[in-house]
Amino acid sequence: MSREMRGSGTVYKRGNVWWIQFCHRGESKRESSHKPDRKDALKLLKKRIGESASGRVLGSVAEKITLEEMAKALLSNYRLLENRSVSTAEYFTKNLLDHFGKEARAVDIKSDKIGEYIEARQAVMITVKKPPGQPDAEEEKARRFSNASINRETACLRHMFNLMVEAKRLSRDDVPSVPRLEEAPARQGFLDPPEFAALQKALPAYLQNAVHFLYVTGWRKGAMRSLQWARDIELERDDDGNITGGAITLQALYSKNKLAWKIAISGDLVEIIRRAWADREAQCPYVFQNDGAPIGDFRKAWSKARKAAGFPWLLVHDMRRSCARNLSRAGVPDQVSMRITGHVTQSMFDRYNVTDDREVKEAIVNVSDYIAKKAAKPPTVVPMERKSA
Repeated sequence: MSREMRGSGTVYKRGNVWWIQFCHRGESKRESSHKPDRKDALKLLKKRIGESASGRVLGSVAEKITLEEMAKALLSNYRLLENRSVSTAEYFTKNLLDHFGKEARAVDIKSDKIGEYIEARQAVMITVKKPPGQPDAEEEKARRFSNASINRETACLRHMFNLMVEAKRLSRDDVPSVPRLEEAPARQGFLDPPEFAALQKALPAYLQNAVHFLYVTGWRKGAMRSLQWARDIELERDDDGNITGGAITLQALYSKNKLAWKIAISGDLVEIIRRAWADREAQCPYVFQNDGAPIGDFRKAWSKARKAAGFPWLLVHDMRRSCARNLSRAGVPDQVSMRITGHVTQSMFDRYNVTDDREVKEAIVNVSDYIAKKAAKPPTVVPMERKSA
């Protein structure tokens, strides 16, 4: 058995294959070069000693990590943290596994391979079903996979790598650079109060009060559907028993950001809660209900109502944008508005607080009037005379 490079590691021959031996963090490591040539073993030994000296995860460990193993770690992490988007992550990981293969090594997934994946996804044509009620000839249409969807998938891949780095099974150097595609601008859908009134009239009776609640509070439809009288509603009444106020609490379980928050029953909410109380069913604990049953999926009713009101593009989530916009236009401070809508960051609230061309036009008129009024008044600052040198 031939040995070399004593003190820095050793190469030796076992049968027809050369092996290496070195010390890493006080522990002796042995690894086969899988080659019959001593030069290959020396090259591998030099690589491993360099990895050990720089504190990197040894290649013998990193090279065993597969994409399937990383995908399982990601989904396990999502379930451990009770992340509500587990099903979405499962869809993303399936697409990644289908493209790269389950046995693909993490160290082989480089930036160029990710670029090829992105190009392949951009070429995919998907079928989008039209909302119910449209002519059969327009039942389906095809469009390309959006850049936003591809960004979510590559972000999922990046998350996999980062989890392996945290587990010290990959080094930071093993994490590839992931390009981010330019995405379409944020949606600008919203309704001004007169437009909402037209929509509300077009909705079926059981949805009119519920959607009005969404328009006033900016809550998500899942949060609205979760509200229960005994658990979430505190009512204040006058001497005649009429509802005059109180509070509504959203449980953390039904909040997207897993934070509970409370809003006061005031303004239009008083009338909304009064109507819900008058329409309640004894056997149904939910604030907003349909003939004693919880409000379920109402996409068909929504599609019919938005077309009848003249807003075929409108989404239920646009009620959230409308609320953020109304709060801002009413002069409510952003921090207070965010406590009503449940937005955690200022940047996300600003994303929902959209501005239209009419407001820009009005702003220019207002500033022009301001300049004209100020120009008509005598100056209040008198220029100082220069002193001669």
